[in-house]
Amino acid sequence: MKRRFLAWFGILLIVMTVIGGVVYFSPKAKAGDTSSVSISLSGGPVKSKSYIGNDVEVKLKLTPTGSINVSRSPVSVVLVIDSSGSMSANGKMTAAKNAAKNLIDSFKNSVKSGDKLGIVDFDTFVNDNSNFYVKGFYLQNGSWQKGNSSTIYGPYSLPNTCTTSLLELTNASAVNSAKSLIDNMVASGGTNMEAALNKAKNLLDASPSGNDKYVIFITDGMPTFYLNGTRNGYPLVDGPGSQPDNTTKSETLSAVQSLSQSGAKLFVVGVDTTGADVDKTFIDLMASTANGKSYYISSANALNSILQDIFKIINLAVTYDNLTVEYPIPSGLTITSMPLGWKVENGKLIGAFNPITFENGGGTPAAQEISFKINSNTEGIYNLGKATLTFRKYDTVNGESTGSLEVNLGQIEFVRQPGISATFQVIGNGNIFVPNTPYDAKLTISAYGKSLDIATVINNFSLSVNNSYVTLQKVTTTNPSLNYAVDSGPTPTSLTIDYKVTFLREGTISFTPVLSYSINSTTNSMNLTPLNLFVIDANNMIKSFSITKKMIADNSSANLLLKVDDMGLFNYDPTSKVKIYVEMTPSNTLNTNITFPLQLIVDNSTRMSNGLRIISKNVLFKLKPNLTATKVNFNVSRIDIISGGMTYTTAYEKKINDVVIKKATLR
Repeated sequence: MKRRFLAWFGILLIVMTVIGGVVYFSPKAKAGDTSSVSISLSGGPVKSKSYIGNDVEVKLKLTPTGSINVSRSPVSVVLVIDSSGSMSANGKMTAAKNAAKNLIDSFKNSVKSGDKLGIVDFDTFVNDNSNFYVKGFYLQNGSWQKGNSSTIYGPYSLPNTCTTSLLELTNASAVNSAKSLIDNMVASGGTNMEAALNKAKNLLDASPSGNDKYVIFITDGMPTFYLNGTRNGYPLVDGPGSQPDNTTKSETLSAVQSLSQSGAKLFVVGVDTTGADVDKTFIDLMASTANGKSYYISSANALNSILQDIFKIINLAVTYDNLTVEYPIPSGLTITSMPLGWKVENGKLIGAFNPITFENGGGTPAAQEISFKINSNTEGIYNLGKATLTFRKYDTVNGESTGSLEVNLGQIEFVRQPGISATFQVIGNGNIFVPNTPYDAKLTISAYGKSLDIATVINNFSLSVNNSYVTLQKVTTTNPSLNYAVDSGPTPTSLTIDYKVTFLREGTISFTPVLSYSINSTTNSMNLTPLNLFVIDANNMIKSFSITKKMIADNSSANLLLKVDDMGLFNYDPTSKVKIYVEMTPSNTLNTNITFPLQLIVDNSTRMSNGLRIISKNVLFKLKPNLTATKVNFNVSRIDIISGGMTYTTAYEKKINDVVIKKATLR
């Protein structure tokens, strides 16, 4: 329990150290300076104005500046390879072997006098043919089996695929020997990271004092075993065997801390082909504790390029990676195209540039440029805002740091392309018109948009309708036009063309005005808003006007009767009304039960007979005193047609003459 407490206290101390920015090891100054290189971010739209609905390309450019040409110190590098059983899956073991041998070749091809190399192969323990005991597990036919959890088995030893000491990289025979060790590695057993790190430290402890020390650690999992003291003078391996626990992690981090205090830097490569085997946070902590760098990859095929990147860093390259771009998309704009692998998430465009490496003696890396496209369907000037680049920089001489860059992308204006809208209006009393009568009409054309490329002329306006019962006569004798200058609106912004329109029949008439015109000599056309109106001749509405008897006894009644042809008015507008005015002359000789002029209403509910609307009114006639007889006339004098909130009035005349009212004569 005491050991576990001390181990976790060590972890806490490490985390606090990393967060606080204090390191246990300050690297020695090397010959030359690697801090002069940098990167910059620039960008903006390729054009500042565009038509709505058209894409605008926005570019982001990442530009490296400077180069590195320095002499490095000799190095001692220990390559640690996880050969646990899980490394046999998904080609990981084969990829690790090939990448490791390619790494050795890279060091050999740029070897400096004094460069040294060590190889450590590990699984349940280090594969160096040394004796060890295991608690709870036993080795049978080359495979580890779970035994009694409290039983200690052994001693065991594993085939030797580790170097016993650091090899001279200038010695071709030693280099070939290291490659042979790698070829003989076999995936089997668990994952004892602590033992592997201790072995790497032991090799580096014999490194010449002038050498910079590095450990490159390849693993596909987490620590499942640790060292729990000794048994009969040999290391005792303990742990759950299949999954990591707090003890395996804390003991591993203690070994990392010891490695760091000895002056070594640690590069950790986590190969997680399932997405569930490597804890990225843990390998990040391992690397940062020992002033190194971590890599998390999902494919074993990436191992070779990662190890080559590590070689460049050890050779005093400076790398920029995790080059992540975030761009908040302004309201009203839409991303219509983006680089492969980029995405829009939570209102932001998110993506990354490729890592940049300033190789020692390799000159300045090439700039990178990406572009995305934006669009808007609304006119306006849009401030594109800022794009932010965050990055991680690793400099072997000066250590790891993070930073960010911003670029203001400027603004862009989206405008409508030059075009027109138009309305056609027949000027009358509402939507009720009389046949064969010319009415004033007006075509109003309004221009919109800007001409960004070339001057634009819109002219040659011509109006037609799709109904043979409607005739148009153009009254305006000129042919006006709308003229656009580049990057400005039209002059004038609207114009009118006068017409006369005549309807050749009665009833409902629907038609669509069609406007033809030219834009820079290219013919165009548009359908205007359809018109639906009613043509009626009130003189033909009343088909008969009668009274039930033309000789009426005093103090008796008779019916006034009208038969009305609505000509389809109520089909056109069911809420329409026809108001008929009936006058009686003279009106001063009789008393009646109604008031003249009499107003009779015909609507959609008025009864019909033989296609006509029938309306009647009973009138009581009484002679005024001192009169024995009189003669009166009835006249329909006016008709109002009420439709769509408008009233169309026409004078009218239809008479009933010489209706006699007299007192009865007794015989």
